[in-house]
Amino acid sequence: MSARILHVHDALYINTIPLNIKRGYQWQYVEWCRVERCPKVDCVFPVEPVSRFPDQYQLRTFWASHLPKARYIFAYQFYRKFSNLTWLHIDCCPRLIHVLPLYATMTNADALSKLKMLEITWCGDLKEAFPMDINLKSFYLIDRRSPVTLHFTSLKHLHLHELPRLQSICGIKMSTPNLETVKIRGCWSLKRLPDVGSGSKVVECDCEKEWWDRLEWDNGSQASRYKPIHSRYYKKTKTMLRGSVLR
Repeated sequence: MSARILHVHDALYINTIPLNIKRGYQWQYVEWCRVERCPKVDCVFPVEPVSRFPDQYQLRTFWASHLPKARYIFAYQFYRKFSNLTWLHIDCCPRLIHVLPLYATMTNADALSKLKMLEITWCGDLKEAFPMDINLKSFYLIDRRSPVTLHFTSLKHLHLHELPRLQSICGIKMSTPNLETVKIRGCWSLKRLPDVGSGSKVVECDCEKEWWDRLEWDNGSQASRYKPIHSRYYKKTKTMLRGSVLR
């Protein structure tokens, strides 16, 4: 069964997306997937027998919402490529640790190179969206002497909201030359923004002023490639907070 659309919702008793090899349920052909309101799901896509399936998935759009027990979207042993993924949205998954682990088989040419929209909100335990496995981290950070960048060449929109433990999007420097909009709120552990290149384009970044002031830059010129946009209520709210100290 080669389904193209997969929508799982309000499933009260499953803890993962069912995979029945004997019946031919093969999710690598799915192009649009939405999983929501499944209170017992702990890992959306489990580990698969590597020899049974091709390593290339056709997924283009993925949406996960209100999965209170989910720790992973894709398991750490999920050796699959998502070269066609263009739209990724995750919200209200408070126990989520990571989204998609990156492996040594995922080169710059095929690792999320078509991703246009990345939106993750209200995932309190998330530390890293795309963590690298130890072999890939060794390849990038130890075996190579020159700095290495992971290229998200198609990424246009980045929205991160209320991810207090998020430290990075991926484990190495990100290049996003086509980035257009950035909205980041409540991500106080995130210290860096992606590299947007050396052109004349300036990317607007909607964020808190305190967070912007604490950002760290690998290249000082990158700060001028962003235009911080702070809420018009920022000064008013700040004044109100200063004048309403609890005793």
